[in-house]
Amino acid sequence: MMLLLQDDTHLHQEFELLDAGGGWVARVVGLPDGSVEVEPDPYGLSGTWKREETALCIVDAARSKVARFVSQGLDSRSRRLFWGAVKVGPHWLEHCLRVRSRPSPRISLCTTSRNRLHHVRQTLPSNIADNRDYPNLEFVLLDYNSSDGLGDWVRTELAGEIASGRLSYYFTAEPTHFHATHSRNMSIRLSGGDIVCVVDADNYTGRGFAAYLADQVERDNFLIGCRMEGDDFMLAYDEGCVGRYALYKQTFLDVGGMDEAHVGWGYDDMDLFRRLMAKGYRCQSIEPRYARCIPHDDAERSRELRYKDLGRVETGGDGSVWVNKRRSQANIDAGRLVLNDGRIGCGEVVKNFGESTIIVSRTSAPAA
Repeated sequence: MMLLLQDDTHLHQEFELLDAGGGWVARVVGLPDGSVEVEPDPYGLSGTWKREETALCIVDAARSKVARFVSQGLDSRSRRLFWGAVKVGPHWLEHCLRVRSRPSPRISLCTTSRNRLHHVRQTLPSNIADNRDYPNLEFVLLDYNSSDGLGDWVRTELAGEIASGRLSYYFTAEPTHFHATHSRNMSIRLSGGDIVCVVDADNYTGRGFAAYLADQVERDNFLIGCRMEGDDFMLAYDEGCVGRYALYKQTFLDVGGMDEAHVGWGYDDMDLFRRLMAKGYRCQSIEPRYARCIPHDDAERSRELRYKDLGRVETGGDGSVWVNKRRSQANIDAGRLVLNDGRIGCGEVVKNFGESTIIVSRTSAPAA
């Protein structure tokens, strides 16, 4: 059996630690002095490389083994893997190292809020902390004309995140009601990421979510928070994250974003997903570990809407899920997959409490 990474100079690079299910756990960096930095490090794996016959180990400050990798191979994308186990408390659990072979794409996690401070104050600090490991990340928070003190809270509690550039806070005074598709379109237009992900105000990302997106999102696919069976969306098993989606920003713009003719609640996300699939993009479910939210009732969902009939039954009126579904199906049947005619999230916003005023204007309409 050959040694893992026979040349020790190859240890001086970045790896990803994955669990037995392929889920991202941590970033592992080998330094020139032979030490190993792990971030985040919930299991105490930071230490030093050590050879042990044909195995490659990590030992802690007390020279105790905390990780051991014994074989190697390639994954489905020909990325190099090293299989073994890490010590978690008294137990050894299967994990693997994967060589990080490509640069980290810029990722934007986009949240919109209209009077959801009670949710944002729980989720956003947690999401920022859970993604500290990913270096090329921004959080976009669009305050959609809230009157619940969201801006004051951000200014007081998250000033450091704004100063660091990790968080960008935008405020628009124009909306009179919450318009889900326009607000999400606007937040994505304002983002600077190559990959964008909508994270609703009541959603938790889970630890390492940004790194997971960097690994899973490709130019020809998109990820959604809804479970799937084949090409069917299993809405009955929605955990409150069905509206979570991630894709390359250019992919989003290529279909004209979310349909801003949807002015109420429901089916706006399904419409986007179905148009993307009709365009030939592959759809993939986000792993459940990253899809958690704060549960709440329909009164919360409808409070800021112009049309408050959600349409949980087929008799729903203007703005209801059934009206939106019929509009979506008519567009798809007619081959209208690119919508909004370039008017994607347009409007005026103020960034970071007066740093700049931005006009989000019409784009050149993408080809149908």
